[in-house]
Amino acid sequence: MTTIRQLDAGDIDHVVSRITNRLMDDSVIQPLVNPVIDTALLAHSLREAREQTWVAEQDSGIVGHLYGALLANATYGNGVWIGPDGASFINTDVLSDLYSVAGARWIEHGALEHYVWTLDDAAMIQPWYELGFARMHMRGVLALGAPRTHALPEGYRVRRGGVEDLDIAVALDDELDAVQMVGPSFSIGLSHLHKREELLETLDDPEVHHYVVENDDGAIAQCITFPLPPRRGSFANTLHLSAVTVHADHRRLGIATAMVDTALTNAFDAGFRYVETNWRVTNRRARNYWLTYGFEPTYVRLHRTIGAG
Repeated sequence: MTTIRQLDAGDIDHVVSRITNRLMDDSVIQPLVNPVIDTALLAHSLREAREQTWVAEQDSGIVGHLYGALLANATYGNGVWIGPDGASFINTDVLSDLYSVAGARWIEHGALEHYVWTLDDAAMIQPWYELGFARMHMRGVLALGAPRTHALPEGYRVRRGGVEDLDIAVALDDELDAVQMVGPSFSIGLSHLHKREELLETLDDPEVHHYVVENDDGAIAQCITFPLPPRRGSFANTLHLSAVTVHADHRRLGIATAMVDTALTNAFDAGFRYVETNWRVTNRRARNYWLTYGFEPTYVRLHRTIGAG
């Protein structure tokens, strides 16, 4: 018999041990997952989140835990986010019991969009499938090393951008949205009301590098990089790469690869040793591009909408 209850102070060491072992197991399956974790900081975080953390208890002791952060996101709505350290369980039934209790509480708070990051491994994903989740986004990781030297085609040049390029950033990001709106992604219900403000804030950040590719007609491609804040499963000195876009009239010329090469070479020279990026699982072109470039899938974001189906 399994009992589900909120985390007690006396449970924290057991849950820390479960999370540590989980990350270690993930890193054995995928070496680009960082198993190193600050256990003291983790224990402190759990103490602060006791009312948001549930444990599963059987006669043998704690056999699982579940934590989800309630967040309102302008794009993805009011939801709950479960990180790589947010769940552990000995079998699908234990996860089901945990999710039944925690999920009911989340729904009471109006969180109807449920997201979970878990290792892209069949044994880790299947229990979530059983609970109605589906694949949404992939996280890819690349270890940086020797400089990458693909050259831009003749007539194109790359430069650093900034806040003065806000209109360019918005226009190219609109182009990326247009790609996501057609099949098979069909991302047609997302809100972009605050895109301009969000991009302005991004470009104004001194740690952000905005790369723009131009030709005589103007800007035709961009990407954005920034240092990745510490998070479970990611290595220190990791760069995040996003917003990689090439105008439709200039695709299949090697522009994206040359632009990303420049960004990653600069990052390596600045001391970064890993880079992460994300892509929608339904965006097959993006998936194939990043895998060909050398990124390896680590975690997958799963998603479930409560009340849909």
